[in-house]
Amino acid sequence: MLESKRGFLFLAFAILSFLLYQAWQKDYGPKPELTPVTSEQGLVGKSSNTDAENLITVTTDRLILKIDTLGGDLVYAETLDYDLRLNQPQPKVVLLDYRERTYLAKSALLGTGAPDNQLPRANYRADKTSYQLAEGQDEVIVPLRWQNAEGVSFIKTFTFKRDSYLVGLDYQINNQSNNDRTFNFIAELVRDQKETGLEDKGAFGMKPFLGVAYSPEGEVYEKRDYEDLMDEPIKATRQGGWIGYIQHYFVAAWIPEQDRTINLSAKASQVAEGDFESKVQFVQPSISVPANSQQQIKASLYVGPKLLEQLEAAAPGLNKTMDLSWVWWIGIPLYKLLNFFYGFLANWGLAIIMVTVVVKTLLYPLSKKQYKSAHAMRKLQPKMQRLKERYGEDKQRMQQEMMKMYKDEGANPLGGCLPMLLQFPIFIALYYVLFEAVELRHAPFFGWIQDLSVADPYFVLPILMGASMYLMQKMQPVSPNMDPVQQKMFQYLPVMLSVFMLFFPAGLVLYWLCNNLISIAQQQYVNKKIEHQEALGKSALTKNKKSTKAKKKG
Repeated sequence: MLESKRGFLFLAFAILSFLLYQAWQKDYGPKPELTPVTSEQGLVGKSSNTDAENLITVTTDRLILKIDTLGGDLVYAETLDYDLRLNQPQPKVVLLDYRERTYLAKSALLGTGAPDNQLPRANYRADKTSYQLAEGQDEVIVPLRWQNAEGVSFIKTFTFKRDSYLVGLDYQINNQSNNDRTFNFIAELVRDQKETGLEDKGAFGMKPFLGVAYSPEGEVYEKRDYEDLMDEPIKATRQGGWIGYIQHYFVAAWIPEQDRTINLSAKASQVAEGDFESKVQFVQPSISVPANSQQQIKASLYVGPKLLEQLEAAAPGLNKTMDLSWVWWIGIPLYKLLNFFYGFLANWGLAIIMVTVVVKTLLYPLSKKQYKSAHAMRKLQPKMQRLKERYGEDKQRMQQEMMKMYKDEGANPLGGCLPMLLQFPIFIALYYVLFEAVELRHAPFFGWIQDLSVADPYFVLPILMGASMYLMQKMQPVSPNMDPVQQKMFQYLPVMLSVFMLFFPAGLVLYWLCNNLISIAQQQYVNKKIEHQEALGKSALTKNKKSTKAKKKG
């Protein structure tokens, strides 16, 4: 029989098992079935090293970007709202980079007379070397022009919008020659694995995922790290979708026109010990441009933080790069609820507390049953102890007598399990939200906690959480037939959890601490209410007895 205390123990160890799994388990899940690419396309050809003289600088309200006129590639993207380190306004987080590492967003047209059909690639002509989003301006448009010897002209236009991390790309092909032309459009991301300063570690030294992500059919996403990509390259065909790289808090992904069928591919190779370089791309089917006609090809690139609303607007399924695992259906509402409370509290720690209050309020009807069950089980402790003394080692007989006692007393030893089990996926969902939400990065609470996404530097919250766990443990009924090993594990559980929580994000520990304190307050309230009702019942029974005696005497 799983009694209330065993259920409490089960929940705690389920959480501990999850934490250990997150700390040590790598992504060895089943790989998706892929549709082979029907026609193998070459990757974008290598261009010469980026020359600073060829760079165009674009400054928006969110990004500083650089475009290489040789090929028209995006070779640099620096965020303006995200500092690399806490309380240091410089340097900022840099995503795309061409300097001491490689992280480039390439795009190309291949075909006879195309700008990227041979080396060196086309050197586009630009109107200016610097563009800036001015006050009151909604977008910046950067046109790059090139014409081949046969009279086919190409305008490669980048569009950067206000308050957006989505970059628009538009190829205008004007074929004024006497021959029909056919072109293939390729969009590619090239990335090495050199350190960027964003390789912060989570619980127990667990590294956040770094690797390739893409969308197979069904508006979901798959991810593959570099080692797996070496053994099993990605080749798939689908309509629409996207492909790119995800890392902690940030993502870069190429997005085709969603009504076009594309070939997705990705592969990686080891260039040095512990260092990998990979390429991801999509290729659109050939597009025909008849003589004396025009055609247009469009795509877009998202390069920036994992902001849910912007990801949802950029492409179907791109919001899944904010990886909330199997509990996304709980995580998304929790994330939105956090943002709602932050909207008027302006403090993410207070928002976490308010989310905890809401969750505990919604679960109160179930929690109330748990508290009532625990109270009933506690009242039965003397009778259970007498059963143990009477039947000693005869466990089968004792179990039978206990079942009979539960039935006679109307007690349900399983009554406290469901509310605790329901809290488990909520805890896991919030774990992922706090680990993935870029809004929590460098977000202060009060006093010594200046970043809710990392561990409490003075371990105050984990110690308080352990103390609250100890109080909750004392409020649970003691089971006489719990074996000594379980009893010892239960006694040391608050200490074990406190040690685990030393390394977890302060925001998560804050949630668990608040959850425990509210649980203690709710249980105390229910217990007092039950005791009050029992006292009223005893008082009424005493009055009835006295009244009956008085009538008999009369």
